[in-house]
Amino acid sequence: MTEIFINGAVTTMDEERPQAEAFAVRDGVFTFVGTKEEARKLAGELKAAQESVIFTDLKGKSVLPAFQDSHMHFVGFAKHFINVDLNGCTSIQMMQQRFRDRLSQCGPDDRSWLEATGWNQDYFTEGEKRFPTAKDLDKVTGDRPVIALRVCEHVGVVNSAGMRLLGLTRESVRGLGDFALTDEAGEPLGIFKERVLDRIRSQVHTLNREILEDILLKAQEEAFSYGLSTIQTDDIGFMPDEDYKLLFSVYRDLLESGKLKIRICQQSLRQTPERIRKYYEDGFRYGGEDHHLRITGIKLLQDGSLGARTAGLREPYADDPSTCGLTIFTEEQLDELVKTAHDLGYPVLVHAIGDRAIEMVLDALERDKKNRKAGETYRDGIVHVQITDGELLERFKRQQVMALVQPIFIDYDMHIVRDRVGEAADTSYAWKTLVDKGVRVSFGTDCPVESCEPLPNIYTAVTRRNLTGEEQQTYRPEERMSVYEAVRAYTVEGAYASGEEDVKGRIREGMLADFIIPDRDLFALADEEELKEAKILATYIDGEKVYQRA
Repeated sequence: MTEIFINGAVTTMDEERPQAEAFAVRDGVFTFVGTKEEARKLAGELKAAQESVIFTDLKGKSVLPAFQDSHMHFVGFAKHFINVDLNGCTSIQMMQQRFRDRLSQCGPDDRSWLEATGWNQDYFTEGEKRFPTAKDLDKVTGDRPVIALRVCEHVGVVNSAGMRLLGLTRESVRGLGDFALTDEAGEPLGIFKERVLDRIRSQVHTLNREILEDILLKAQEEAFSYGLSTIQTDDIGFMPDEDYKLLFSVYRDLLESGKLKIRICQQSLRQTPERIRKYYEDGFRYGGEDHHLRITGIKLLQDGSLGARTAGLREPYADDPSTCGLTIFTEEQLDELVKTAHDLGYPVLVHAIGDRAIEMVLDALERDKKNRKAGETYRDGIVHVQITDGELLERFKRQQVMALVQPIFIDYDMHIVRDRVGEAADTSYAWKTLVDKGVRVSFGTDCPVESCEPLPNIYTAVTRRNLTGEEQQTYRPEERMSVYEAVRAYTVEGAYASGEEDVKGRIREGMLADFIIPDRDLFALADEEELKEAKILATYIDGEKVYQRA
């Protein structure tokens, strides 16, 4: 059967045919894109050939290719359905109350781990703007082990019960330096960062197959309501013991059952050469023909976050000269990781926010390329790309490195960036400059750090204005992108980032029929502020309607 959609205002994101009035879908693929007259002619030909045809009248509504988030954490997002939500807390006391509220719903003998996410000390208006400590949590959590992650998820606090369970003592944290904070007597404060925090999180066991299946399907429904058909996701670090076999088994079972329809592209967190090789030996290879579940690269973390002052900078933080942040790997370690991944056919996708971290990644990629055969290339990318200067931006183009960015970050960061990095704020978050240079720039949200809703992300890219806060502000307006550029970053460039530009990202004959119907034409708005009000009416994957706005 062929379904023909007519009377639409279709923006195809296809340079060969930018606009259309109608399109046809059969077996999950676009089989025709064109005018109403051409559609009617096609219908006649199909009926003459005794083929079944149905018509769907779009009644003048706008149509776009479905959105693709180029970097998020789908399991982390899904866990928000079971975690304690600390977003919006304006004090440590408010955090404590959120824990009291949750614990009041639990049995008195429950000693399972309780996870929480979303606190941000910069939003604390009562008392000090400091990280909470184990003692702060102990006042309300007692013997229940608890881990509470900062909104960036690069810093977390574990209560005393949790530290006892994990064997985190004065002796065991000695030598961890800035990754495990201690008091003047050397006792752990319960505050852990980056790779040490990653190890701790992998030992916190709250997920099993049944829970994971349930929350993934709930997360899928929310993602559909935002117009997302594909998510490029870094999930392994959110699994107990980084159990990627369980993760992929759950995904495959849900896909085979027909319950999971969203497309999953795994950015695989493997932080040592040995783990990369073991992943490969276990059969988890780059790419493949499955466009519902595929591996798109090896994910590495080279620094932390700006808000937590763990992003790796060339110069000391302007508001804390005692630190330049953190860089996770040395030059030699990065070289070995990149070489190992490339030797096994994986691109690398590296989290780097600070200028020092970005520079180190670009250096490592450049050195590796010199040792490759002519024409041997990898679709490598840097995730976040926040603190930059002109030379770093030029290197992205020269080295053909992708930028997987999150414009929504400036909603918060515009209020702190100058305090953190001084004059470097004038050359940072420069995504329009990258686009103008011809760099492949795709959009994501880093959800659950931010909501995975694309339209607010597009709004911040187009206006460079904040969404929250009492006063509307603008940060570096010269870096504004057009609505078309922003939508392209969410469609065409998202497909490129996952190595699927030949089958996704455009409404074109032969491509997968993933498309959305917004409630207004995003390219014909009288006021850009309308982007904040826009909603998705329907989402289609493989030509099947998976979401309809009530």
